[in-house]
Amino acid sequence: MTLDMHYDSVQCRCHGTVREKIITLNMKSIYNLSPTNKMIIRNKFFLISLLTMSLLLLLGCSYDGNQSTFDPKGPVAEMQGFLFDVLIWVMAIVFVIVEFVLVYAAIKFRHKPGNPLPKQTHGNTTLEVAWTIIPTILILGLGIWSVQVLWDLEKPPVDSDPLVVVATGHQWWFEFNYPDAANGKSITTANELKIPVGRPISLSLSSDDVIHSFWVPKLAGKQDMVPTRENPLWFMADEEGYYYGQCAEYCGTQHAQMKFGVKAVSEQEYLEWVAGYGEVPELSDEAKLGQQIFAGKGQCITCHSAAGADSDALVQARVNGFLSGSAIAPGPNLTDLATRNLFAAGIYDRNSENLKAWITNPDELKYGNYMSKLAQIYQTDDGNASLTDSEIEALVEYLQSLK
Repeated sequence: MTLDMHYDSVQCRCHGTVREKIITLNMKSIYNLSPTNKMIIRNKFFLISLLTMSLLLLLGCSYDGNQSTFDPKGPVAEMQGFLFDVLIWVMAIVFVIVEFVLVYAAIKFRHKPGNPLPKQTHGNTTLEVAWTIIPTILILGLGIWSVQVLWDLEKPPVDSDPLVVVATGHQWWFEFNYPDAANGKSITTANELKIPVGRPISLSLSSDDVIHSFWVPKLAGKQDMVPTRENPLWFMADEEGYYYGQCAEYCGTQHAQMKFGVKAVSEQEYLEWVAGYGEVPELSDEAKLGQQIFAGKGQCITCHSAAGADSDALVQARVNGFLSGSAIAPGPNLTDLATRNLFAAGIYDRNSENLKAWITNPDELKYGNYMSKLAQIYQTDDGNASLTDSEIEALVEYLQSLK
């Protein structure tokens, strides 16, 4: 055993010696490169670094992307964007000027062999006063203007008749309640906020669990949704379109998949949606079977409403049940599901194929959702719903009839 250990130690020392010689030779070969080869390597390294940084910069910018702040579609986003542009350009100009002077001075007055000791000075009063007063005036001006913009954007314009919406953040979806959508009609919907073009929207933001953040980049900046607190926010869409929103505050497992949409439509289309909300839908025979499953075997009605706005008492009962550990939780109101472009908090296109996959096993599409954890039909070995294919298809047919 002693001989074996001695042999191993000798072998290790030999390998170490060889490795060191190889490294030494490699380093010498690098240092012995001709000036031309060294210049070629430096140029290639600089070029690769420049291309890499340019690629990262280009990948991070999209002027007209779904959630681009560079393509505002409302007065609030436009004013916020203009403020950002002015601030960033002023800071960029100041940075370039300061760095240019710094680099110029470092190169111009660098130490050179044979140069005498430069003349010693003790400050320049004019220069010091200038570089103190100018930045002070600049910062004060930008600061005062920034505060003024914040005040101007705090509330909708006077006499603008804003549409009031109460937005509540849940893990992991958004609820929208219209106390008076039109003609005194109350509406509760989820994950898709329908608004009329050209009318200010006054939002009251809150949360019933953890801190979320409401953000529609093309219409307005971020605003936190905090439990037990109501934060105001307003915006307006200048043109029809579908604007993508996102929770911008980490809120748990599916934070990245907590999305929503703002659908800006004409006043006429908006009023038609309000008038049709909660009306008894026309159901096929298969949809009628799905309605029975929704209220019976599927137990969907425990957490979801599908026949109109949720009352405060119903919402509070679901919240209390969830907090007490019961198999119940506040779920998205599905009364107008068939009018929405997306479902599952803005993740999937609303079509029969996706709805069937969602009902079969929602945890496979959005891991960690409370529907899979609490609903009795998903307490199976494989997590799939304890429903037959025909029952799931009937349920999908019913959901696709909710307009």
